[in-house]
Amino acid sequence: MYPLQLDFVMSARQQASGMLLLIVGAIAVCVVGYWRIELLAKADIIETRVNRLEREAIGLAPVDTRLDDSVGQEIQRANEVIDQLALPWNRLFRAVESVAAGPVTLLGIAPDAKSGTVQISAETTDAEAMFRYVKRLEQQPDLANVYLVEHQRDKRGGPRPLRFLVTASWLATQTRR
Repeated sequence: MYPLQLDFVMSARQQASGMLLLIVGAIAVCVVGYWRIELLAKADIIETRVNRLEREAIGLAPVDTRLDDSVGQEIQRANEVIDQLALPWNRLFRAVESVAAGPVTLLGIAPDAKSGTVQISAETTDAEAMFRYVKRLEQQPDLANVYLVEHQRDKRGGPRPLRFLVTASWLATQTRR
């Protein structure tokens, strides 16, 4: 058996060469890491370009098409107008016009498409005519939840007309059918 020799004291030359090797290795790791990050970034850029070119080649819009805020608002307003035009306005007006008869004068119709309600303002000289008018509105199949909201006598002289306001739901009846 050979004797075991342990040298726990290193010479300065061996220590310097080991440290130099450690520093060179650390620098090499940093350089390779930087190259890897740089190559990954270039690969991402190339992939994005390839995807955009493929989409353009098959006729799709470019990926990075962004709309200005004002254009988005104009599109939203146009969609609201389209939605309003698509509503069943004729059915509402026919329902209100078919009720108008006798001493009641229709003053205005204010439909609200967002809430699905309509406000009808009218006037008459007789309270009984007002109640009959509201009752006829309740009987309309295109109107629901018909309520007399307010009424008041005109303070001016003369026959003192009675002005009143009726509210009703009209879009809710369309969705139930």
